[in-house]
Amino acid sequence: MVRSIVLAVLFLGMTGLVNAEPADTLNSDATLKEIGLYSGWGTADTGDDNASKDYDTVYIGARFGFNLKKWLKLDKMPGMFLFMVEPFVNPVIKPSSNYEVGCGTLLKYAFPVTKRFYPYIEGGTGGIYISEKTRKQGSHMNFVDQAGAGLYYFIDDTWALNAGYRFRHISNLGIKKPNGGIDSHFAILGASRFF
Repeated sequence: MVRSIVLAVLFLGMTGLVNAEPADTLNSDATLKEIGLYSGWGTADTGDDNASKDYDTVYIGARFGFNLKKWLKLDKMPGMFLFMVEPFVNPVIKPSSNYEVGCGTLLKYAFPVTKRFYPYIEGGTGGIYISEKTRKQGSHMNFVDQAGAGLYYFIDDTWALNAGYRFRHISNLGIKKPNGGIDSHFAILGASRFF
């Protein structure tokens, strides 16, 4: 289902079938386009044999979105095309009290369905340190691959709320054995200021 939504968003945005008037701020030529905060809840099955297999995380991060349309001279492309930098510090709730810290980089494409509603898709990678020791991951230093989809709701021309889904995969790229990976599913809520 997520794949169908992502393909529909891409198709509608890239073909220009949806041609809503964007918020005035989003027409600006600013290099830094978005600054925001977000939080969410994620869960995964670590595959460990102990009684508590769940790996539950509270997602807490900031986001900084840079205007790729300006850099790549894509002025006629509808919507926003952003390079996102997302530092995060996440408490791990299960299987024990631990933490994650890292920074992700993502590409995000959002387009207007109306002046207030902008669906988006995103995906990228980054680095992560996890203090939790699991039998599937032989290293605390890992890489984090992420992909997701969501919706911005613009309160006015500069402020937006957003809600989304994000799939996250943690692994160490085979640097240390074992490297089974941890796959998490996140629900995310946030608020952003646009320029």
